[in-house]
Amino acid sequence: MLVASVLAGCGEDGRADRPDGAHDKTKPPGKAGKPTGGASRKPASGDWWRPRPGAAADWDWQISEPYELSAARQMYDLDLFDLAPAGSELRYQDGEVIPVPAGALAGKITTLHARTPRPIVICYVDTGAYEDYRPDAHRFPGHRSAAEGGPPNRPERPAAGSVIGWDTGWEGERWLDIRRSQRHRFAEAVWARFDLARRMGCDGVEPDQNNPVDNDPGFPITLDDQLSWYREVAEQAHARGLSGGLKNGHDQPGSAAKLVDAFDWALPEECAQFDECDELLPFIEQGKAVFAVDYKGSVQAGPACRQHSSRRFDGLIKDEPPTGAHRVACRP
Repeated sequence: MLVASVLAGCGEDGRADRPDGAHDKTKPPGKAGKPTGGASRKPASGDWWRPRPGAAADWDWQISEPYELSAARQMYDLDLFDLAPAGSELRYQDGEVIPVPAGALAGKITTLHARTPRPIVICYVDTGAYEDYRPDAHRFPGHRSAAEGGPPNRPERPAAGSVIGWDTGWEGERWLDIRRSQRHRFAEAVWARFDLARRMGCDGVEPDQNNPVDNDPGFPITLDDQLSWYREVAEQAHARGLSGGLKNGHDQPGSAAKLVDAFDWALPEECAQFDECDELLPFIEQGKAVFAVDYKGSVQAGPACRQHSSRRFDGLIKDEPPTGAHRVACRP
């Protein structure tokens, strides 16, 4: 464990802020979609990205403007829909094809991959929450258009037949009903997003909002439901040859240890702030990178960096939602 070298390894570039909300998310209002099924496909060859601790210590996570991609990072984690080039589509087994508007970073995957050395590009995508601003929002049972008033705020319970629950703490975003008995009703939409990521050239995915337990989702979701959904998300990413990271889920004691075999790396938020970093040690013990993020304004960079680096995490202090405006790197 490398505690003494941490403060020297914390360097800065910018600014930040964090809204209140569920203990998870990072994404600004104003992007856009999601959905059902268990895509039956032959598993990929298994040659996707599997980073070891320190292998991509010079990385960055940006899922909201302003973006800053001029630095020669080893890995960038960027929003899938913002990366979508003109002509992108979401495709479904019933024949529907949904056009995806060109994003603010359209074409950047090709630009980044053309660099030498070639950086890894991870695509951020919600897999456990409905977003009313995405082009595929209508694929989620319970969706109501803005003209219809959108999903109800908080009646006694979600509408009958809806898989859309209560808000996650982020504008336009609500938990999905990931119970085993219900997830088939929207899962194809999620896998269509993974298909889009593969066609766009993403090296992997950061699947977010899969941890509704104790976050008041509006449905009686159990920890077993949550763990099995996490595993299905990882399996579907791998079936498409995409690297997959465990996003959060570490706030349930022992959960990260139960999921380490399913994922290639982890991206926990706020583990230093909430004294949860030790929950991610099973990843380090198996030689898998942990890209830990804490937020400016919620922690002091020095102590948070010491917590990250003493555990061999590749840590950052970012603004919230993460942008290109602020980055403090914690390097062992």
